[in-house]
Amino acid sequence: SMGDESYNFVFKVVLIGESGVGKSNLLSRFTKNEFNHDSRTTIGVEFSTRTVQLDTFAIKAQIWDTAGLERYRANTSLLVSY
Repeated sequence: SMGDESYNFVFKVVLIGESGVGKSNLLSRFTKNEFNHDSRTTIGVEFSTRTVQLDTFAIKAQIWDTAGLERYRANTSLLVSY
């Protein structure tokens, strides 16, 4: 297992979509290899990371999960501009 601080590249990925379509489960499957059929609705923004090896490079993926509700759209716009 690779240490969280050992990487060559960082990719930031923002999951954007309507509420209830599976963004949180996509994040959970990729970072923890878990899938929850009864997952709760995301409030605000959550994120998780996973470092993967691709050839000789270690790539750290920061996956941001956004709420699908209209009232959180300002947070999504801020993340995308960052």
